[in-house]
Amino acid sequence: MGLVTSIERWEMPAAIGMATEGIRAKYNVGAGGGGFGAADFEIGAKLDGAKVLAAVERMSQTASHLADWTMFAYASPLWNSNENKTRLFESVLNDWVVRASEQGIMIQQRTHDKVKALIPIIAGGLALEQLGGAQTTAIEGKVKYTPTFTRAYLIHLLVESDCQDKSELSEGFKKKRIRYYQNHWSDWNQHVEAIRTLLISYDQAARKLFKKELENKNGAV
Repeated sequence: MGLVTSIERWEMPAAIGMATEGIRAKYNVGAGGGGFGAADFEIGAKLDGAKVLAAVERMSQTASHLADWTMFAYASPLWNSNENKTRLFESVLNDWVVRASEQGIMIQQRTHDKVKALIPIIAGGLALEQLGGAQTTAIEGKVKYTPTFTRAYLIHLLVESDCQDKSELSEGFKKKRIRYYQNHWSDWNQHVEAIRTLLISYDQAARKLFKKELENKNGAV
């Protein structure tokens, strides 16, 4: 049982947020932290936080992609290192390709490279939703899910990727590529939804594994 916070009863997002407010670990080399508040509880809270981070460390030994997602989505701002983020995005990209191949879909290299540019935004958007809740909008009597990122912004990222790939920055080229993605958005949106679904599966699996590791008495702090 946690010393001052009953940490074992906390949901993963709250536990990770508490733990990363005042403790430094290898996940945040060069990053900042904060304080726990009341001085009388600081030592006990830090020990409870260390227990949480130890659970994440054990997660990383068996499922590093889940540990990376946990820290990316729920740790306090500036906690994650660039290495952690890069490793997470590569895991998502690789798993997406594997799942597509299992469904008989071969991902072309140019599609692979373009979707790679979208993953940080899709992952960041889902992380915000997990913390604050998904948004919906009522339109003509129907309630629709409203993503944290717009189609226009995703198209902008795809066009920027094309510009870099072709070393072409003219307005004519950009407008041509914008029209292409607008006309074929249903195809690209399938990739976006596939990445989002994959990340949701990461989150669900991470919560189960985190709870298991946090209750691991042999690894308790």
